[in-house]
Amino acid sequence: MLVSKSHRRLFKRLALVLVFFFFMGFYSIKAQVAVAEKGTFLFTGVSMDIPGNNKFVFYYGYSPSDNFQALVALPFFKLHKNIQFMPGYMMTKTDGNEIFTNLQHHFLPSLIFNFKLSDRFTLTDRNMYFRLERKNTDAVSFYRNRIGLIYHTKLFKRPADIFLHDAMFWSLDSGKFTRNRVILGTTIKAFKWLSPQFWYVLQNDTGLFPRHQFYLILTVPLENFGVFKKKETTNQ
Repeated sequence: MLVSKSHRRLFKRLALVLVFFFFMGFYSIKAQVAVAEKGTFLFTGVSMDIPGNNKFVFYYGYSPSDNFQALVALPFFKLHKNIQFMPGYMMTKTDGNEIFTNLQHHFLPSLIFNFKLSDRFTLTDRNMYFRLERKNTDAVSFYRNRIGLIYHTKLFKRPADIFLHDAMFWSLDSGKFTRNRVILGTTIKAFKWLSPQFWYVLQNDTGLFPRHQFYLILTVPLENFGVFKKKETTNQ
């Protein structure tokens, strides 16, 4: 399907908005610029459809560079054809001892807005209240906004999404921007039993060196094997 002139004009305006957010995010972070650090992360898990046209994903994550392990649970509830609610949760440990002895708890309730601009492009915006609770120290809270553009295409003759996101973190404790993450990645429905994702992330934190991060995320789509038959619902 061809994109109409009105859609093209809307796409250009939204692209300018994204560029504005990317540059604002970069300049809002006063990082000490030096040799950038690097990090590698591997996440493996499953996705499944759940009744009511909803979805659930669960991952185990490991990073050899950051001595990092995680369990991630992300349910997605469809409130409207353009709106999802995600009461996400992540449990992490980074101390190098036995898994999940000294824990950090991440509470990630989010509203996600998705607007399909055409058959090829989707605009997405995730609004998150991010609360981090740690042992023997005060909890911290953030507002996180991740705006992005998704391009729907094919890679190696398989359905794929190529995406560019910008995520900005605003500390609700200090009232300042504390982090900016630019994320470039792709998701490929490579096989019935596996959908790999590849991410490159440029992360800037206040008072820290910028970081290059590389993610490999391997998802087994259980919905392809009939786990919880998906029931379509009509959105008003």
